[in-house]
Amino acid sequence: MFDLRSIFIAVSLAVIGVSGSIESGVASGLGDHPIAAVSPADDDADARERMIVRTFAAGRHQRALELVDEYLGLWPESPNMHYNRACAFALLDRPDAAGEALLDAVKHGFRDFDTMRRDPDLKSMRDHETFTAILEAKGRISRDAAGRQADAWKKRYGEGYVHERDADRRLHVATGLGGRAHAEMMEMIGRQADEQSRTLFPEASLDWCFIVVPAPADVKEVFQRELDVDDPERTPGVYLHGRRLLISRDIGATMRHEFTHRMHWADMESRGQRHAMWVQEGLASLYEDYEWRPDGSLVFVPNIRHNIARRQVDAGVDLPFEKLFSLEPDSFLAGNARYYPQVRSIFEFLADLDLLGLWYRSYCGTFDRDPTGGKAWEKTFGLPLDQVNQRWRRWVRDRGGITDRVGPGDASIGVTGEEAGDGVRISSVSGRQARRSGLRIGDVIMKFDGTAIRSRGELLVAVGACRVGQTVRLEVRRGTMVRMVEVRLEAR
Repeated sequence: MFDLRSIFIAVSLAVIGVSGSIESGVASGLGDHPIAAVSPADDDADARERMIVRTFAAGRHQRALELVDEYLGLWPESPNMHYNRACAFALLDRPDAAGEALLDAVKHGFRDFDTMRRDPDLKSMRDHETFTAILEAKGRISRDAAGRQADAWKKRYGEGYVHERDADRRLHVATGLGGRAHAEMMEMIGRQADEQSRTLFPEASLDWCFIVVPAPADVKEVFQRELDVDDPERTPGVYLHGRRLLISRDIGATMRHEFTHRMHWADMESRGQRHAMWVQEGLASLYEDYEWRPDGSLVFVPNIRHNIARRQVDAGVDLPFEKLFSLEPDSFLAGNARYYPQVRSIFEFLADLDLLGLWYRSYCGTFDRDPTGGKAWEKTFGLPLDQVNQRWRRWVRDRGGITDRVGPGDASIGVTGEEAGDGVRISSVSGRQARRSGLRIGDVIMKFDGTAIRSRGELLVAVGACRVGQTVRLEVRRGTMVRMVEVRLEAR
């Protein structure tokens, strides 16, 4: 039986504002509609789902089937409910009907074939011709489904998007930010995919995935239609594994975070494992900020999450490893503003010691005995977990912090801005030097002294590292034209 609430969970990274404040953004990726998500307000969908789960758990399979049919009468496009219908038929020893229901699930977008292969509720039909045919054709089904998603996007949102198909990495991509931003993003995720496949997820068997970066004018509609999210500012990105769909508002940290979820889920499926939530979100958060060395290797760099983790350690409010690793998924997600910074810092600690790959391999190898990950830490370091915990705390304090606040007298460009997907769109110009340089409302800052800027948080960190009176070079987009602008930073 497919529990909508427990399997397809995708979590966005925190929104980092110009002020340095952090708002947590959590989206529950139900994965249960190929086109539109179920709204909790639509005829008590949540209550119906919970009732169906309880009825299956009670062994009342005929009643569960009736409830699923009632649900599909209201929301006929739900692939997961069609899948649950197949489970009900299989549990009632009706394999032919179960096979037809499985086909309906696939036709409506169900693509979690690993769950299907392992689901004990389908045990009675494992040798059924429909069951085996679906698993044998899963690669083609995945490719065709991603292609249909891309075609549907073109039909709904027009030709204002740049579309690309990457057969090597099994991606259909649609971006609404222009050709240059599209090309930069494709290069970034291509390099990231190759690096992660080589160093961290070599076992991953990639299914086709549809990646979307909405045009600014489409952001609200896309997040409401696809994710049932009214406020995209609180959910900058999401990966829905059940639909192999990734949506990101920007081509920077959010995209890197969610793309890591895509790679990690592929690896978990290949291994037949579901890793702890802290591992999933820690790895995704780790890849939010990195740099490439001249030799082509990757090095992770601190972001604002590191400062939060450091303050937690200094105040003695960081959660001990044993408790952190044992948190249930719901508890971890509910405390995401507290826990995300800590788990990113933990993985940055591993990477700084060049132990990230070794730890991950150890975790996968000990997963059946300890899915929390504690044994993997002890195996990697040859120390008890509490001693590793203390070593991490010392590392956090020694690493220092980065500037994440701008106060009176600090260096400033003299503008305020908002997210633009490929940079920061200027919403007001207050500084004399900014006006002299020709910056205008609506301009998009894309680079700061050669460093790509994809969010207000990244711009804040870049400016925070400078001094008053310093002259910086900005790459600015005005409409489709890109130009270089020099601005002398003035006191805020």
